[in-house]
Amino acid sequence: MPDFPQKDKLLRFARTTPEGSRREPDYRYKVIVADDDRDVHTVTQLVLKNFLFEGAGIEFIDTYSGKETIQALKDHDDIAVILLDVVMEENTSGLDVVEYTRNILKNDLTRIILKTGQPGVAPEEKVIIDYDINDYKSKAELTAQKFVTTLYTAIRNYRDLRKLANHKKGLEMVIESSSDFYHYNNLKEFFTGLLTQLNTLRNFHSDAFMASTLKNPDEDSFIAYSQENSFRLIAGTGRFTGECEKPLEEVSTREELKKFLESRGESSIHYKKNSSCFLGYYRGFDNTENLIYLEGEIKDINEDMIRLFLTNFTFAFDRLFMNRKMITGMKQIIMMLGELIEYRDGETGSHVRRVSEMVHFLAEASGRSQEECVDLSIASIVHDIGKIAISDSILMKPGKLTPEEFELIKQHTVTGHSILKGSGLSTIKTAAEIALNHHEKWAGGGYPNNLSGEEIPWSARVTALADVFDALANKRYYKEAWPEEKIFRLIEEERGKSFDPDLVDLLFRHRKEIMDIQRKYPDS
Repeated sequence: MPDFPQKDKLLRFARTTPEGSRREPDYRYKVIVADDDRDVHTVTQLVLKNFLFEGAGIEFIDTYSGKETIQALKDHDDIAVILLDVVMEENTSGLDVVEYTRNILKNDLTRIILKTGQPGVAPEEKVIIDYDINDYKSKAELTAQKFVTTLYTAIRNYRDLRKLANHKKGLEMVIESSSDFYHYNNLKEFFTGLLTQLNTLRNFHSDAFMASTLKNPDEDSFIAYSQENSFRLIAGTGRFTGECEKPLEEVSTREELKKFLESRGESSIHYKKNSSCFLGYYRGFDNTENLIYLEGEIKDINEDMIRLFLTNFTFAFDRLFMNRKMITGMKQIIMMLGELIEYRDGETGSHVRRVSEMVHFLAEASGRSQEECVDLSIASIVHDIGKIAISDSILMKPGKLTPEEFELIKQHTVTGHSILKGSGLSTIKTAAEIALNHHEKWAGGGYPNNLSGEEIPWSARVTALADVFDALANKRYYKEAWPEEKIFRLIEEERGKSFDPDLVDLLFRHRKEIMDIQRKYPDS
């Protein structure tokens, strides 16, 4: 196979730099030299040994066949350039590598420079038309100067394509990260998630050669939140990790932060970046305020992505805050309705408050999501809503009920379900489920449908346990409050009979917390 012609000319044009003054580059672009002639590898490295592109050098990967080249491409997903001979073990080895790179690996970034000493085997026009290559060179025309120029152009193109690909990746990160906002249901989760995403974006680099100098993603940063113009940290990383819940004035920050807060004026959105930190401010729904502080230098592209990300964050935050107000309002209305039912039943409203909080606690202790815990705690408040259809003569009867009267009482489960079942809201759907099933028993024999075990919805099982526990622990017009030991003894006896065994075990493991809830809302 023909060797590079004009070797002397190649060597004569190679750059020379005194070894003592040469600084090793921080990053090297990977270049595959694919040729079955070992002299070609030697000459190529001599010509390009001092090659630098914007401060970055070259890491050579030598392959001597099409198969070795394909394996190298599999092993390295960041090849900048392939200097590819057409004829190696086969006449079309180089063309097969091109096909594999573009069509199998789907690699459109690596620049492919096809070299041949036998132009007749792979005519230039046909190869350029039929194959996705970036340059075609006859070995006869490759002087040292042309070789360096060709490689310089190829790496520049690779750098630009890599930047575009990374910009695209960055935008995808922003979109994906932004969508996560809508899964958070409280401010702590929301801002912790936000800070995690911001620290990912701040450390994203578009230039390939920056990959080796990434900083630790756990850098110093925090988010502060205020509703009354008094900021308090709500999430932090790095040295601010242990500062959550502290007032902002008690936290050590750079002087730029004070100046930034003074300069924000009446702006609803305000950003600022300097060499030491990035600062963001947003005034949201109902005059809520958010302050974002990222310490350390941030690159221009990262700043662009962070700004775009925070623009999406503002909409998500307002949605979260409005949802919180709606949930709070709905809970207040449902609580008033639950208390009204209890007053009509001759009890105080504290019963539904205690049941609601016990249900929330047990749901949380069992590993339910925060959203489900909130739904359950609100829904449990109206477990007895069906009693509004029961006459006072039966509901307020001080003595024992007749069988006929008890059958009427049992209908409050069906009535409650009928009242609530028409809603499309998940909380009200859960309330309907609880209203219908909270008198079913784990071993069967309950009402209205004689369900047993896991046929009974979990929401109804946990509400039933909380409801009975509270009824025993507090005075009713027909009985005195039971002592704590007697209550737990009965609950243990009914484990696997009336109550879900796992829930009973959970109740016993958290006996102290359950009794704390009892003391928190005493009957008036």
